[in-house]
Amino acid sequence: MRDFRGKLALITGASSGIGEALALALAAEGAQLILSARDEPRLAQVRARCEALRAKVEVYPAEVSDEAQMQAMADAIHARHPALDILINNAGVVMGGLCWQVEPADWRRLHEINVMGVVHAIRAFVPRMVLRRSGHVVNMASVSGYVGAPGMATYSASKFAVMGLSESLRRELRRHGVGVSTICPGFVKTPIQSKVKLVGDLDTPAGRARVDRDFARTTLTAEQVAQRTLKAIRHNEAVASIGREAVMANFAKRWMPGLLDKVLG
Repeated sequence: MRDFRGKLALITGASSGIGEALALALAAEGAQLILSARDEPRLAQVRARCEALRAKVEVYPAEVSDEAQMQAMADAIHARHPALDILINNAGVVMGGLCWQVEPADWRRLHEINVMGVVHAIRAFVPRMVLRRSGHVVNMASVSGYVGAPGMATYSASKFAVMGLSESLRRELRRHGVGVSTICPGFVKTPIQSKVKLVGDLDTPAGRARVDRDFARTTLTAEQVAQRTLKAIRHNEAVASIGREAVMANFAKRWMPGLLDKVLG
């Protein structure tokens, strides 16, 4: 997919951060947008910014973890459009906590959003793309989909799941003319920093300060991630590692696993 002009793109988690940057980047390319998120006021602001770029924009507030809401959104969209050209599964949450200290309810909630949210969107929208034999699916993973860092078991497990899901999906959809790309950014300067939930021994001022330091060090912006994502779609890349942390983690995991284990442990 070389040209985004007139293409219909759905972005989940579009109210801020990478999702907002993706919306603006696609709007600038002439795409027709469908934006979804839980934060309706913020979603309205993003819509206005995209419309200022002369993009056609539809908004559907929805909770990706709710299968019924996602199917209802798909039904409403498919009543107006035959199929999506681009599906971007960007919605997600971050949590930090030692594996044995994270409550089962927190495990379930994070995976309902980060993993089942992707599954619900795929089930709702991909069948129409298969019938039309065209389109592209983007699943937002993370550097945490490459390596499991201490205190990140819950989040890493969800992103490892997205990596494996995407790898299988890409091979399933290839013969149907639908591409799949997995995006793996490192730390990104976005509002998600303030929304990181910490539990157990990590839920301390020192734990919060460490999160702030990790995000403060990065120079990677949401806009850079968005532009790199568009490149991945254009070239049907299987995986795009974005930012120093992601590139180094992927390399070390493949070629220096012993050293990586010592550094992280």
